[in-house]
Formats: sequence, C-alpha cells, structure tokens
Amino acid sequence: MVGYCWGGKIVNLSSQKDTLFKAAASCHPAMVDANDAPGITIPFIMLPSKDEPKDDVEKWQKAVKTKNTVEWFPNQVHGFMAARGDLKDEAVKADYEKAYQMLLNFFHEHM
Repeated sequence: MVGYCWGGKIVNLSSQKDTLFKAAASCHPAMVDANDAPGITIPFIMLPSKDEPKDDVEKWQKAVKTKNTVEWFPNQVHGFMAARGDLKDEAVKADYEKAYQMLLNFFHEHM
C-alpha cells in the first residue's frame, strides 16, 4: 500500500500486527509519530520531502523494527509526488521519477 501526506499516517497504522498488506510506502508523510513505528510488521519505505519534520522522521526510523528505507528528498516540497509536483521543472521531474522508481523496486523486492 502507498500513502501520500496524511495517507502516510494511515499506512503506518495499517501496517501493524495482523495486516493483510505485504509492504508499505509513505510519501511526503504527515503526522509521523515514533509511537506508530514499533508495531509495524511489514517492510516499509518512507520518502520525506524537505517539509517533513526531520526529528519526527528520525525518531520513527529508530523505533521501527522491520526492514525499512528512509530516503529524503531535501530539494522537494511536501506533495512533490502528487498534486504539488511541478513536472515542468526538470529538478522536480527527476526526483519524482527517482522516487517512483524507488517505490517500484521496493514493491518488486517485497511482494
């Protein structure tokens, strides 16, 4: 499953014990909470932008117990993989393509 913005919170909560999902991704996530991380039971990838709170993401990553990847996109705004992505801007387009390729590779590996 994939969640964008506040959907990232839903993905965290839906990745807990007895989930039906095999792998999860959270793109420019909102409401990142380290308290959600220990209960995650499936492989997880998180792709934060420059607008996500660095401390919250770092605390989450330290608390998660499953295989996980966190890849920052420090030059992109919150929402660059969705409605706020200006694909006419070559730098945005390059990171957008990189991020989606990362998702494809992650899900290919874990499903």
